[in-house]
Amino acid sequence: MINPKTTITFQIRDLSLKIDRYVKSNYPIFNHDDKHFSKLQGMAAGYLFLNDSKEIFQRDLEHAMSISKSTASGLVSRMVKNGIIETTPSGKDARYKRLILRQEAKDAMIEVDASAQEIEKSLSEGISKEDMKTFFKVIKMISDNAE
Repeated sequence: MINPKTTITFQIRDLSLKIDRYVKSNYPIFNHDDKHFSKLQGMAAGYLFLNDSKEIFQRDLEHAMSISKSTASGLVSRMVKNGIIETTPSGKDARYKRLILRQEAKDAMIEVDASAQEIEKSLSEGISKEDMKTFFKVIKMISDNAE
């Protein structure tokens, strides 16, 4: 029988859980409650924040986040309901609703970004740039194999 501790799936799941616990215990801004985004909402808000100068639509979130149309639809609905985003008709085609990050969410994303940078610095401490390059190369190869 295969030893789970020597499998890619076990190691990635284990690492993901450890990072999740570390982040939640050290960075309260990432704890989902009434004052904070869920993980998926935060990822979507981050994408909108980084692409603030572009017209972003639900289909863009689907592609950027590798989520289904129904997941994206529910996500957008919850984000509108929670006051994170608003939708407006596109200037180019009124059938499409542009997703716009509200100012309060933009302000929160600045805090989230600062915390995310601290997390990255902490998690990569003691790891050489060459090892990080190898890590990302291997992760991409695994990702490609999983498609």
